[in-house]
Amino acid sequence: MSRRVQTWAAVTVTTLAAGMILSACGGSDPEITTGDSGAKSGEPVKKDISIILSHAGNAYAQEEYKGKDDPYVKEMSRLSGYNLNVEILNHGDAYAQQLTVRFASGELADLVRTDSINSTIHPGALEQGAFTDLGPLIDKYGPNLKKSIPKEAWESSKVSKDGKIFGIPAMTAMTNSRVVMIRQDWLDKLNMKTPVTVDDYLAFFEAVKNNDMDGNGKKDEYGFYVRENLQFSDLFFNAVGVNPDLWQMKNGQMTPGIIMPEIKEAIKFWKMLYDKGYVNPDMFTKKATDWSADIKKGKGGLWAHEVPNYTTGYLAAQFPTQPGAKVSMIAPPKGPKGSGLVGKNDGIYFVWVIPSKTKNPEEVIKFLNWAWSDEVENFLSFGVKGSNYTEENGQVKYDSELPINKNKNAFSFHRLILNPRGDGRMLTKIVDAGPEPDKVKAAMKLAESTAVDHASLNMPILEAFKTRPEINIMPGPLAGGTLFLDMFAKVVTGKEELDPAFDKFVAEWKKRGGDEAMKEATAWYNKTNKK
Repeated sequence: MSRRVQTWAAVTVTTLAAGMILSACGGSDPEITTGDSGAKSGEPVKKDISIILSHAGNAYAQEEYKGKDDPYVKEMSRLSGYNLNVEILNHGDAYAQQLTVRFASGELADLVRTDSINSTIHPGALEQGAFTDLGPLIDKYGPNLKKSIPKEAWESSKVSKDGKIFGIPAMTAMTNSRVVMIRQDWLDKLNMKTPVTVDDYLAFFEAVKNNDMDGNGKKDEYGFYVRENLQFSDLFFNAVGVNPDLWQMKNGQMTPGIIMPEIKEAIKFWKMLYDKGYVNPDMFTKKATDWSADIKKGKGGLWAHEVPNYTTGYLAAQFPTQPGAKVSMIAPPKGPKGSGLVGKNDGIYFVWVIPSKTKNPEEVIKFLNWAWSDEVENFLSFGVKGSNYTEENGQVKYDSELPINKNKNAFSFHRLILNPRGDGRMLTKIVDAGPEPDKVKAAMKLAESTAVDHASLNMPILEAFKTRPEINIMPGPLAGGTLFLDMFAKVVTGKEELDPAFDKFVAEWKKRGGDEAMKEATAWYNKTNKK
């Protein structure tokens, strides 16, 4: 396949890219002033460094960001001693499309955010020498990187190949942060207990369907609110069948959930949810922003999302038309086949790469080494000293309710979007300084405890998938590829019968490269486990 065709495939099929950028909300007050952060002043600026990253859904990044004049970027430039030029692209599929075009044109920054050195967003880039070999530079200029980032992350196929390091991992706040969120005030109104089993969940959905939960005189609410491609909505699979995102070793062969016969039981279950009106009928086209807005308007009684998004999107004050709204974070349903939401992951949020055209890659490594130092801790956690927070006797004084921190979720901008380390939203000191810390900490423990074991942990992107993203299946927010999702939608909506549609899908999946992928995955598993 030609490079042009490879690029076109990466542009046109972007379903997989949504798993790359975890959802995050943000915002800010426009009247931010740069205060005294206590950093060393008067030091000469070392070098210009350009950076490309995603806004990850952050409201401040989308609506208030001022480029080089942004107070947070100016402060990070001052603290680091580098003149930072931060370009913020879009989110999810749109970010993937934009980044694909950038790689094709060669218009890249000194430091670029991607999901893996082998990403389908830039197929062939690693093999074509697009990335700098970083091992010697990290050894010389990155002691903090080596000390702070786990050994397992450096060994990940997202970061290294053939013993050489081509990327720098940015880490997640938690290895799993997904929970089920439910309108506790609706449970209370219905005089129902927190659902535990699949049957409990169904009873809640039925009650929501038959009652006017928001009092508008219409039964226009849905028990389970779902968004397109099942992103953050892949609930019930583990309880009633097999998780389509995950691989297991069966009969000596690595096999993805999407082709296991057991997945048909889960598809039947989802068809029942659709037929009974327990899920929103526009679930296959509901965009992320509309999904979130509808939930806050009281259209959904239950949904799945990340724990960090609770404080940025689902506090009582964020349901302006829903007096008394209260959200609880609960465990996924227990069913006859098990429980759990998503598979265990490697803790890598995204990967930084330094293009081989970057003139002074050692300066970029020095900047990242600084970003992992104690010196930057307060800025990444609390923002600009004198504006976002103050200090008294060496102690940070931070108020999460101040407009400068709260409006448009500005706090997520420096903790997540600008944070070179990755996701810094769930550090203990940050949780303690935010709203409802005990509730959030309990949810964090719950999320970690419900991650699902699977054989594909740390499996690299398979060669068979790199130019065939429609058949891809990797751990993530249902990165199952369009082939599976198309079959799933047709069966659930009644356009096709399950058995013939599933058999046709499996045959097509194998024909398009699935058999090759399973052989490759099996070889990887046996080598990794020394069989």
